[in-house]
Amino acid sequence: MLQSFFRTSSSRLIRSFRPFSSTTDEPGKFNQLNETSKSDSVDEFEPVTLSSNPYEKDKEQCILCREKVKLDYKNARLLQQFISSFSGRVYEQHVTGLCDKQYKTLLRTIEISRKAGYMPVFTKDPKYLRDPKLFDPMRPIRPHSFA
Repeated sequence: MLQSFFRTSSSRLIRSFRPFSSTTDEPGKFNQLNETSKSDSVDEFEPVTLSSNPYEKDKEQCILCREKVKLDYKNARLLQQFISSFSGRVYEQHVTGLCDKQYKTLLRTIEISRKAGYMPVFTKDPKYLRDPKLFDPMRPIRPHSFA
């Protein structure tokens, strides 16, 4: 009984392993495909040179640099966007997302504007409270440097 099992199983194995034929309907077509693939393969395997790094992140700019806004001490409406409506203090750099240069310019411009009388010192002017927000003070753009 075991002998009959081995005979049938081996015959099944032999039947399942048939060699594949590599011939095509047109014998010239097979050779023609090989010749064209050889000439194209040289270009395929050459290294590709890119002009820039595709994984490089875009350079983040502050909102004033990106929009090319010039700060002026007479433009109190713009300057009050960077002032807290509760305390009248200027928001920190990590909250506003401004670069060093623009933040220092903002501080100087706000100081000049307050001395000239265009802006209040301790509060935000109530007529500017409904202006659109440039940033959310409760969600800083960058983490605080002391945290």
